[in-house]
Amino acid sequence: MLDLVDHVAALTEFKDREALDVGLAQTFMVLFKPLKVTLYSVLSDSNDRRWVPLTTMRPGHATESFSPLHADFRLLQPLKEAPPRWQCLDTGLFVEVESDPQGPGKFVTCLPLSSESGSEEGGVIEIHSQAGLTPQDHQIALRVLRVYRNMQNMFAYSERDALTGLLNRKSFEDTFYKSLRADALPGVDDPRGVPASQVAAVPLRRVESGEAFWLAMADVDHFKQVNDKYGHQIGDEVLILVARILKSTFRGYDRIYRFGGEEFVILLRCRDHATAIMILERFRAAMEKFLFPQAGHITACVGLSDIRSTDTPEAACQRADLAVYHAKRTGRNQVCSHADLERDGLLRDEVKVGGVELF
Repeated sequence: MLDLVDHVAALTEFKDREALDVGLAQTFMVLFKPLKVTLYSVLSDSNDRRWVPLTTMRPGHATESFSPLHADFRLLQPLKEAPPRWQCLDTGLFVEVESDPQGPGKFVTCLPLSSESGSEEGGVIEIHSQAGLTPQDHQIALRVLRVYRNMQNMFAYSERDALTGLLNRKSFEDTFYKSLRADALPGVDDPRGVPASQVAAVPLRRVESGEAFWLAMADVDHFKQVNDKYGHQIGDEVLILVARILKSTFRGYDRIYRFGGEEFVILLRCRDHATAIMILERFRAAMEKFLFPQAGHITACVGLSDIRSTDTPEAACQRADLAVYHAKRTGRNQVCSHADLERDGLLRDEVKVGGVELF
């Protein structure tokens, strides 16, 4: 019992999601001695949902961790091609089946990472073993998962904007740097008490898809007039609906942030500049067509910047902000690219600089 308490206590010490995922896999490896443990999350692109293997552990093997930010969606396994996992995700219930002959163990046991069945952002922990979990093992696993879920909820609360549910600016910097390269995970204490400083960093596997990261800033046109004319309650409703349009326009592995007020930031991944412009134009057109209750038609200006290997978040945001400012100064309701403006000599000295304060 004290051993279990130590494992549960260790889970509460992790400071970010990736380290917590590794910690959960380590805990299950120590408690149940399985042949393989994998944590899966779900990644969406329109109505297509696929499995992302976040962390995999096997006895005697290095831990494998995967960054969803760099996943090649085309190579991921569709949800329904893994029936036990799919059933567990869909029902939110424990699922145990006999493994296929090529599997690493006789049994596959799946438990939901989220307490909500069918969750869009849910996941599953999959355990391969020679023997199935006993009823006592199952109860221990559920208690450990309860702590894990509580920790994930705490992370989600600190990362999300309360009004729109989008990511907030506090979570932007970490993701920005991850977009530049596949970093090692932070040091993770072993559940048996080995400190992080003595545990080798876990490399993040990256699937090269031939795509690059781009940063876009979107600013709602004349939003102050909406608040002044209709009141802040209608203004808040407009922001909530803008967030929905953003989420329906971009893919599950793109990252959308509300930076405050009517300003939104998107980290998107696509092959080239022309594709990025096309995706952002799709959002701009969706905004233009949408009929907001009471407020009517509202448009947005969007600025695009590439992300460079030596960039800081401030530098990339500043370039996108300059493009937004040009869009507003030259007619609004348009997408402007910093690279195009720079090439054509349209960036002016008097435009505002440093308008984005990250923290």
